[in-house]
Amino acid sequence: MKIVYHTRMSKRTLVIALLIFVTLPAAGCAKKAAEKTAENAIEKSTNGTADVDIKDNSVTVNTNGGSWQAGEQVSLPSGFPSDIYVVDGTIKTAVTTVAGQAYMIALQSTKTVSEIKTLYESKLAAEGWTISANMTIQTSVSLVAEKGNRTVTLSISPSDDGTTVVSITTAQKES
Repeated sequence: MKIVYHTRMSKRTLVIALLIFVTLPAAGCAKKAAEKTAENAIEKSTNGTADVDIKDNSVTVNTNGGSWQAGEQVSLPSGFPSDIYVVDGTIKTAVTTVAGQAYMIALQSTKTVSEIKTLYESKLAAEGWTISANMTIQTSVSLVAEKGNRTVTLSISPSDDGTTVVSITTAQKES
């Protein structure tokens, strides 16, 4: 099975956005100036095809190919499939691509890896998904489920801070 993700937002743009976001100064006026500089740098690196918004310790990059969000104020992307359960937690990253209708979110949850795995096995089955792969490596779990022409991949791993990191990626399968 091969999943194709179509996007016009390059990896370079995402790396630049993340680096700038992570290195933003924390002080008042300097922070505003750094945010504006970061926005301008990202927009310039995309030849003006990106709309960048940095505020409230979050960064959002929108292009005609999709969007990318990271930080403390990240929400579930509009259009995220309603038949894919999202465990309670704090969304830290969200990516949407227009072509291929692909979505990726990463979040932190206070539930354990085992609890989350059990929840997803149950919730996906209840929504008509068929789990086609289930793999455990040490303390992490990966699940792949299929429904019609779509695939969802989950990665569930414990974090050093005692929370669990859940990554959910969904896309249409290549025809």
